[in-house]
Amino acid sequence: MGTIQRRFKAAIGTAISVAMTGLWVPPAALQAIEINGQTSFVAVPTKAKLINYRWYAFEGGAELFFVLELPAGAEAGLGGIGLEQIRGVQPAFYYGAIQPTAFLGTPRREGAAVPVTASFSDEARSIAIRFPDPVPAGSTVTVAFRIGTNPPADIYTFAVSATPWGPNPIPQSVGVVQMSILEPGI
Repeated sequence: MGTIQRRFKAAIGTAISVAMTGLWVPPAALQAIEINGQTSFVAVPTKAKLINYRWYAFEGGAELFFVLELPAGAEAGLGGIGLEQIRGVQPAFYYGAIQPTAFLGTPRREGAAVPVTASFSDEARSIAIRFPDPVPAGSTVTVAFRIGTNPPADIYTFAVSATPWGPNPIPQSVGVVQMSILEPGI
C-alpha cells in the first residue's frame, strides 16, 4: 500500500471517528507534504465563505462565520488561515480583537469543537488564525467571531490564504470573501 493510500485511510478513519463521537481528536497519523523542507498543500483549498446573519449597520448580536472547505486531496492538515481586509469603510473588528471559536461543519450544522487562536493587526486590517492541531484534509471548518455590533454600512472584502500544518509552511492564496452590511431601512 502506497504512502498516499495510507494517508487517505488515516484521514478517513479520523473523519469517521469525529463524525461518530462528535469529539475533536487531532489526527496523529496526519503528516504534511514537505518539498525542499517546506510544508505545502497538494490541492489548495478554494471554497471559502463569510457569513453574517445580521445584515444591518450597527446591529447588535452580530457574529461573523468564516467557513473553509479543505479538499480531501490536500495531503496536509490545515494549520492556519490568513484574512486581510481589502475593502470596507472601517476595520470589521473596529471594536477590538475578539478571540474566535472554531468547529468542524458549518454554521447551524455545528460539529466537534476545534482549538483555535487569532492575532489581529489593526494597521494592516489583518487576522492570523492558528490551529494548534491540524484540521484534517477533507474537513469543513468554521471559525466564529462574536463581534457584538456590526460595522457601518459597506461591502467588506477579505483576501484569504490557507497555511498547511507542519514545519516551514507555505501560505497559499484561497481567494476573496465578502459580506454586505446594509443601511437600516433599506
